[in-house]
Amino acid sequence: MTTLSQRVRILHSNDIHGRIDGLARIATLVKQERAASPHLPILYLDGGDIEESSVRLSNLTRGTGMHRLLAAAGCDVATIGNGGLLRYGYEILKEYGEVSGFPQLLANLRLPNGTVPEGVQAATILKAGVLHLGVIGLSENMFNSYTKYFGMLELSAVALVRELAEQLREQGANVVILLSHMGLKNDRELASELQGVVPLIIGAHTHDLLPEGERVGEVLIVQAGCYAQHLGYLDLLWDGERLSVERVRVEPVSEEIPPAPEIEVEVKLIEEDITHVFSEVIGELMEALDFSEERECSTVNLMADMLRERMGAEVALITSGASFVEALPSGPLTRGKLWEACPSPGNPGVVEMTGAQLLAVIQRGLDPEMVARRPRPLRGHAQGLLHLSGASMRAGQLYVGDELVDPERIYRVAGSDWELDSYGGYTDPAWGLNPTYDMPTILSEALEAYITLQKSISLPVMGRLG
Repeated sequence: MTTLSQRVRILHSNDIHGRIDGLARIATLVKQERAASPHLPILYLDGGDIEESSVRLSNLTRGTGMHRLLAAAGCDVATIGNGGLLRYGYEILKEYGEVSGFPQLLANLRLPNGTVPEGVQAATILKAGVLHLGVIGLSENMFNSYTKYFGMLELSAVALVRELAEQLREQGANVVILLSHMGLKNDRELASELQGVVPLIIGAHTHDLLPEGERVGEVLIVQAGCYAQHLGYLDLLWDGERLSVERVRVEPVSEEIPPAPEIEVEVKLIEEDITHVFSEVIGELMEALDFSEERECSTVNLMADMLRERMGAEVALITSGASFVEALPSGPLTRGKLWEACPSPGNPGVVEMTGAQLLAVIQRGLDPEMVARRPRPLRGHAQGLLHLSGASMRAGQLYVGDELVDPERIYRVAGSDWELDSYGGYTDPAWGLNPTYDMPTILSEALEAYITLQKSISLPVMGRLG
């Protein structure tokens, strides 16, 4: 193992969430840095969540397009965030690995048999001059979702990092760092437990901007905000025995920075790749279907009807904000138009609940304050009105079919994870509900299958909310 010293610059981004213009400007900065310092090794690392379902190119490619763009931006290594994994399941990681061309890291979330998912690796070693830099990737098990819905195993991060760091050093790494999508709180806890194991954690997930970083003992934590608004810079010195950080900073990614033409070229190539798939007609709409966040609308009623049939439920409920963002015109419906109108990452699900619980959910879904909420996961859209299928509100009372709801009876209720899991605010964790989901199918895929089978879609029955 060499004892020569080496200076290295690390550029880092995180939580870009589909901001293609911002990524194009980051690509320019990366290219400029490398051109200006040809003898200084410059690495570009990303902390995950490059994907964004509300962005057309990302949505229509299930996130793979964004990984192609990250590769075009010169990324050397990235860790897996929750943007694609949580929406599409671990199977999507194979596609991300195939299109990126750089190591995609995920160490702590494993398949049920304990192996690393295809398309990712637990760690890698980057060569930067004479320095061999080991990098380990971690991602948070959000709401325990990966274990609960995909059957994945979550390994203890501290013990795992210790083990992998030792293995990387045996493989020739001079020093090991973390590329973490665990969030700042978890990174602080990791740092306190990993003194002397890793000197640096490049973080993500919580969108924190740390202009000078944050030290926990001897470990430096950095994070560069979100949405490609800043790029992080780290000037490092390896003196042959230890890695020290000489300078920490973040720089704004301003509109004055010209977008890299490589990104524009890759966007055009991706659009060409998806055109033939998304121009395909999947069905016929006999009438235009309207959309509204504030009143009952036909697009969301259609979604509710699909969910009830697909999941074999007595009742289905779905909010406008968790399903559609725009109306659908009459006539031939293409796959692309459906996916643009319904970019939701939600998954179809079903759960058993009492009539009393069902009534409580619906009352919350019709409450004006709940309807107007704009939580971060909905990307600026209001939660909107809760829509029903197989049930209706009449004069302030809930009917399932033609019968008044029975508070004691158990009903089979379909919805998406936004309505059925407690994080959407409709169900109560104390109820102990155990929904099951049609993973990794997302709502647009399920609705496409429904429309394709029906071939022609008439206006759904309206007036379900009284």
